Amino acid sequence: MYRLTRWLVCLGAVLCGGAFTGSVAAAAQFSQCPAVGADTGCQYLITVGPSGASLATDPSEPSFANNLVATNESGTATDALVGVQNDTSTPLASLNITGPITFEFDGDGICDNASGAIPKGCQTPTGSTACGPANGPCSFPPPAGEPSGYTDFGAPHGTPAWPNGDVQNGYEGPTSWFSNVAPSPNNGGTVNFSPAVPPGGSTYFSLEAAPKDLPTTTYLTTTQTAAGASGAILYLPRGVRVRSAGQLTGGAGQPTGQVTFRLFRNSTCSGDSIYAGTSSVSSGPLASNSVRLGAVGIYYWQAAYGGDATNAPSVTSCGDQAVVIPRSGSLGLPSNGTCVSVLTARLRVGRRAARSAEVFGNGKLVGRFAGKIRVRIHKREQIAVIASSVRGAFAGKPEAANLFREQSRTYRAC
Repeated sequence: MYRLTRWLVCLGAVLCGGAFTGSVAAAAQFSQCPAVGADTGCQYLITVGPSGASLATDPSEPSFANNLVATNESGTATDALVGVQNDTSTPLASLNITGPITFEFDGDGICDNASGAIPKGCQTPTGSTACGPANGPCSFPPPAGEPSGYTDFGAPHGTPAWPNGDVQNGYEGPTSWFSNVAPSPNNGGTVNFSPAVPPGGSTYFSLEAAPKDLPTTTYLTTTQTAAGASGAILYLPRGVRVRSAGQLTGGAGQPTGQVTFRLFRNSTCSGDSIYAGTSSVSSGPLASNSVRLGAVGIYYWQAAYGGDATNAPSVTSCGDQAVVIPRSGSLGLPSNGTCVSVLTARLRVGRRAARSAEVFGNGKLVGRFAGKIRVRIHKREQIAVIASSVRGAFAGKPEAANLFREQSRTYRAC
């Protein structure tokens, strides 16, 4: 869902000593991180949602500090660029992370990666921005919430202190600092955020190795169909049947579990709902039951995947898919069942001429009209006319349902 353009860290193995392992011209998935070293985006993304934290991996991104010659290392580069996305309704102040050697910092963090790009904000305590070499003195300035006189775990010997006495290790992100680091092999700790990551916000930092012990992130999307039409918002007459189909992506291996579909009458998808069925992830297409909607108003879809032992739960955003059933009224359409090639009518709301109207054929918008409509009929069409005495009251704003008057007829093309 996120797209950035990847760039080469160096020109070839001759210049790099054969040490780089990144691929060419791949696309970064997670833009919560800027370009750092060999990475153009986050190698890992931790998403914190209502059901807890989960982890996604971008396989196109290598370790950000993958120039083993420059970092005086051997074997496989492990340094990990990690993004955090807060999908909860409350600020995120800290995050506990575990995994082998995740906090065993050794001097090649974000600002001193010796492998490529240095993000904006890296500097020394004296203000120099000549950053990049491994074990260098650069970091982000200490965030406001970090205790004065604090030395971040793993700071190279001799790293200069900032004016408040803090010594940074260079792995911190622009708003983070580390605490509660476990004893060797340093396989756990706390990442603190100051300021806290707001709802819907994101930030980034780095670790010595990939975070572990988190379920894999899944993504659930849905589409709705009714009366032969589909779309994010459908305007339909009373009595129509509507259904939703889902697609589950991400995850590890072959996800199992179930997706449950519901329709809500409020835009927060809370309180009572209309149960629309449950579909098993491992038994074919994900689809709801066909649900008949008989009352006027707005119906909001929400689908939820319950997760399994490996994969995290996920839920669609309330309002991604909505159905509007307008109020009924007499608008002067020809009688039901008429065979016509072109439908022509002057529209009224009660005794007053409608100032504006929107016409839908099988749920899709045919056009917007001022008082008089003229619509060509194709085969057999369910024509829904929505009119208002307030010009432009619809215009993609289903919340204005109380202004609607609707009349629906099915016509056959002559």
